Amino acid sequence: MTHQDAEERVAELERENAHLRQRMDRLEREATSMRPVVQQVKNLQIWDFTPYGVHPDGSWVAVDRACAAELLAALAGVDHWEPWATRIEPRIQK
Repeated sequence: MTHQDAEERVAELERENAHLRQRMDRLEREATSMRPVVQQVKNLQIWDFTPYGVHPDGSWVAVDRACAAELLAALAGVDHWEPWATRIEPRIQK
């Protein structure tokens, strides 16, 4: 490898490094902007009232069961959160 080849290779690596730094900065900004969303989803109070035969008051909203499960699974996949450690109320046995 000649001195000129080495200089060209260093210049190429510096350009690639600058590109990767820009990309990393953008990804870090995106991740930072999503932290409040992730925290709010983690704090959701999901309660399956069906097996209890009761109806929640007007302060609760309905969420599709499959969508809620998919949301928690997606959160677990990206946030390294362990939703399985969250206590789930047992169903009433008849």
